[in-house]
Amino acid sequence: MKIDKNDLINFFNNGCKKPENRMIGTEHEKFLFNLTTCKPVNISGPEPNLESIFKKLKANNWNEVKENGVTIGFKKEKLNITFEPGYQIELSGDTQSNIHQTCVEVNSYLKELKNICTSMGVGIIGIGFIPNVKIEEVPKLEKKRYQIMRDYMPNVGSLGLDMMHRTAATQINIDYTSENDFKKKCKVASCIVPIAATLFSNSPFKDNKLNNFLSNRSYIWQDTDKKRSGLLPFFFENNSFEKYCDFALDVPMYFIQRGKEIIDCKGLSFKKFLVNSEKSLEKYEPTLDDWKNHLSTIFTEVRLKQYLEIRSADSCSWSGICSIPAFWTGILYHDQVLDEAFDYVKNWKYEEVNDAYHGFVSKGFKTELDKKNIKKHAEYFLSLSRKGLELRNKLNANNEDESCFLNEIENIINKSETPSEKLASRYKNVYKNNLNNLLKNEAF
Repeated sequence: MKIDKNDLINFFNNGCKKPENRMIGTEHEKFLFNLTTCKPVNISGPEPNLESIFKKLKANNWNEVKENGVTIGFKKEKLNITFEPGYQIELSGDTQSNIHQTCVEVNSYLKELKNICTSMGVGIIGIGFIPNVKIEEVPKLEKKRYQIMRDYMPNVGSLGLDMMHRTAATQINIDYTSENDFKKKCKVASCIVPIAATLFSNSPFKDNKLNNFLSNRSYIWQDTDKKRSGLLPFFFENNSFEKYCDFALDVPMYFIQRGKEIIDCKGLSFKKFLVNSEKSLEKYEPTLDDWKNHLSTIFTEVRLKQYLEIRSADSCSWSGICSIPAFWTGILYHDQVLDEAFDYVKNWKYEEVNDAYHGFVSKGFKTELDKKNIKKHAEYFLSLSRKGLELRNKLNANNEDESCFLNEIENIINKSETPSEKLASRYKNVYKNNLNNLLKNEAF
């Protein structure tokens, strides 16, 4: 059936959830490395290698997913393991109704993966940028979508290939209940991005040394592809599903898929494709699956599908995978608290937030935003998050609400020391500037 722009807008409308059905999604990427050499694990050859890890995952009832004979991921029930272009390993967990459930899932998965990896001499580390290898040393996943991106990235930014192969992130997925709720959450989340990115910065290294950035991952994203990354100006005012649709239609395409075939469309226009005026795609009828795939190639800090994705955190510690979604859930999933957050940022403009987004990578808590430093804002939003989680009153077996997961963030703020700064300090004072020792001891 032929689709038009209204169908694309309705796709977003159909993502609206009833308040009682709002869920929390968490996706987290990690690096695997050889515990002997501290270099990335090779695909094949002398062990430990990735193929041996794949065998152990299959033995644990994970179902292998392949593309043209190449392993690209695994599935088990509602859990998905995928591999990023540089074989960063990502778990996309099942959606959960509270952070206690999220943490149970995280702990179960990481214990399983750690048991497999440790038995083979492989380490797992959560860090935003792989610290000790050049891009030439990173194994490359030969997935058609990634091959298209590798060809395209150097044409639109200087650091896209680094983004693909040497970065890792933690992503939170949040539901919206209406278009107005979507607008409010987009404004609040976008304003908080430089604050959250500071709190969760964890990539101070590049090429075997400190790089003077708290988040080298965020710095890289700022020069990857300006048409599909960063903050969106219209999220700060006059936002709507149609506005996001118009934005996405103007983002150049990467690919469409027909059956098992991935068709290279890099640089082509979805807007023209939609009305059958993109000559090289005239024989293909646009579908909603094409739209879904296209939306997944947009990499803004806050991204819309049929839910909101918040993408501002570096890959992090084991406990951080619980504290990061807790922070956002407390702010965005209680209506009174969301209103308070919106009132706090309602007059913030795109330009000043974008300046803070670019400034935090080197200035951290000292970055200025709305005449205050980011630490002051972090204190406020932590208190709001705690309030929201306490009001949600989702309890575990020990009668603790979800605010128990905020203690790590509270320590970061109280000490004025981001994870990145803490890691840099340990590198100098504990590991005596030896990255191999840091990797081995900071591994999960």
